[in-house]
Amino acid sequence: MTTSAFHNAHTRVMLTGLSIGALLAAGATSCLTPAHAETISVASGISVSGTESLAPQPSVSSSGAIKTGGGSVSTKSGAVVASGVRVKAGAGLAEATVASVRVGGTTVGPFSATCRNGKTTVSGSGGSKGNLTVRPGASGQGKATAAVITVSAAGSGSTTTVPTSEPRKNTALTITVAAVSCGTGTPPVTNPPGTPTPSKPGEPPKASQPNRPGDRANHHIAPEARQAPKPQPKPGSLPVTG
Repeated sequence: MTTSAFHNAHTRVMLTGLSIGALLAAGATSCLTPAHAETISVASGISVSGTESLAPQPSVSSSGAIKTGGGSVSTKSGAVVASGVRVKAGAGLAEATVASVRVGGTTVGPFSATCRNGKTTVSGSGGSKGNLTVRPGASGQGKATAAVITVSAAGSGSTTTVPTSEPRKNTALTITVAAVSCGTGTPPVTNPPGTPTPSKPGEPPKASQPNRPGDRANHHIAPEARQAPKPQPKPGSLPVTG
């Protein structure tokens, strides 16, 4: 074999070795990469779009410990008001409850949505009144909304009592009520502040009693013996009267 041929063969062997090494490194990296990213649970009260706007409020999210929120929210003009809102989110858990939603002079509700380990359930009634329509959501996988309220432009509303399946093109206002999403998991257990920690696994915590001065010394003394001795008069002392 000539020197040139030997050099070319040696180069090909080195390149082949580098290629195999790169493939092995890529395989090792893929094994270390998690199969899926950690899912964050989200729960929100209401959101509004259209002639009025409101970002999802109140809203909480967590992929671990449970977080909660609640209260009443409204758009800037006060045309849309949601009351009795409660939200909760943690690993594998999301809940949203809205007691009532007032749009103008019409009030509807209550609504609720729950997500547990990737499965959702919703509760809420649908219907229409004037140009306002309530479309209840559907239970399913991963995420859900309890209801979507739409208000059509003036003069274009429907008086039917059956909610439409999709918002109309002339919708002036869209309100999303009680939205949740979650994956699978279990939130960590946390003890409330002030809870004593057991000294041994399975042993109930023992309440400690503070020691008082003289407790040990007087432990075996009869109660009558613990009283202070009465002063004895001494010769020459003046009696105290009063």
